[in-house]
Amino acid sequence: MKMDRRQFCALGTAGAFAAIAGGMLGCSSGEKTPAADDKAADAAANTQADAAPAKAAAIAMGDADVNFAQEVDILIVGAGISGMFAAIDPAAAGKNVLICEQNGTFGGDAIYSAACQMCSTAKLTQEERPEKYSTPEEIREKFAPYYEEGDPALDFTVLLQTWSGKFIDRMHYDWGYEFQPLRESPYHQAFFPKDGLCTMNSEFQLINQKLEEAGAKYSFETTFKTLITDENGEICGARFTKKDGSIFDVKAKAVVLAAGGYVSNQEWMTRYAPEYADLGNIVSGRKGDAIAAGLAAGGQLWKMGPTSNLNPRYEAGHMLGTFYPIICVLPNGKRFYCETAVHNAATGAIAAGYHEWYTIWDNVAQNGQDQELLKHAGEAIQSANSVDELAEKMGLHIETVQGIFDNWHDICEAQEDAEFGRTLFLQELQPPFYFIRNVPVRYKSLGGLKVDEQMHVLDANDQPIKNLYAAGCTAGTEDIVPAAASGLIVAETLVAEV
Repeated sequence: MKMDRRQFCALGTAGAFAAIAGGMLGCSSGEKTPAADDKAADAAANTQADAAPAKAAAIAMGDADVNFAQEVDILIVGAGISGMFAAIDPAAAGKNVLICEQNGTFGGDAIYSAACQMCSTAKLTQEERPEKYSTPEEIREKFAPYYEEGDPALDFTVLLQTWSGKFIDRMHYDWGYEFQPLRESPYHQAFFPKDGLCTMNSEFQLINQKLEEAGAKYSFETTFKTLITDENGEICGARFTKKDGSIFDVKAKAVVLAAGGYVSNQEWMTRYAPEYADLGNIVSGRKGDAIAAGLAAGGQLWKMGPTSNLNPRYEAGHMLGTFYPIICVLPNGKRFYCETAVHNAATGAIAAGYHEWYTIWDNVAQNGQDQELLKHAGEAIQSANSVDELAEKMGLHIETVQGIFDNWHDICEAQEDAEFGRTLFLQELQPPFYFIRNVPVRYKSLGGLKVDEQMHVLDANDQPIKNLYAAGCTAGTEDIVPAAASGLIVAETLVAEV
């Protein structure tokens, strides 16, 4: 249905990117407030006598009047884990729910991740791993030292950690998903996909099944552009572009921004995480468009800064340390962190003054159950039948590589890692050897739109912006399980409010 251009306008997000500031920005294509219209008319009247005959007004290329192609109760921007969970309960409650996703399928970035799902608050944790179970009070005590007194972000962290348990329990108890049986590892509070590392596809297939059973719908290859407001300035939908370049406007009673973070936005990374800005980035299409749209609607940022860790270019270069004996060394042949603290690899290499390192393993890992993890590295993995061949292929002196193995022999014989405190998988590697050269890369951002405990996007006065919600990395989460938790929270809110 064609709508009057004076009734609806698309919020411009370019200014939000440039200013990184809250407050409503001007509508696109010269849309003005009545006061602005009066000033423009006065200016035109004062100059018309001296001016040449007026030409047609300029327009921005690609702009178009708002023309709603679809109307729904709830519009969710992004089909990652937070957006998918945000959709299920409202759809099951009878709401008309549409998820618009820029990619050709669901899952977002998490579907390709190593899928280490950390959670200590689930009933399943308490049942299977009671020594790792935590109450909300214990979570607060654990995280309190990382926040200033009275910081509302601490309350939000406790909330997400508590709801994280609900995600794990829903997957297992309600939907029958069997996580991987507990294996020897440093992360007994973590749940892994049943088929091994980097195989979260099975989880997403189940989530998608439940979403479709609930009646929610997708529109894939549909890229978010901006929010749409009505004549009262209230959010009433969003604008997208389809694969063929056509504009797709959707009217909605509620809009959930769940389109990821801003790790691909070089300007924002330079501003908020300058120490990581010169690193390569392995996640594309995460420029913070949804965050910018929330800012244009009057929202505010929170928790912006560098993330807690970096990633290796190839996940095998650190995640193998979760279950297998590996050795990680710098080009000088020195170990630089405890290999079972897997997420310290990339950040630790930089702290040691290097932008590369080597991970070495043997057939214990190569023939283990986590084949998808190795598959992701592909031909980057090389093999050698001896220490001499290993040194040659690594491009290091034989004395350096022999020193690596001599040092590791001493650690394994003593069953003690005095330098880094490693206690697991202290066993010598046997030929053939395998290795990979890795470099640090960024893969996630920290911070996003400020929300309250019901996931409403908040304005500069910490008041909810009507009809606007955020979840996942758009709302400042960092990891898979808290992102899913935020989706569950906003789902509960939408069932009650829409």
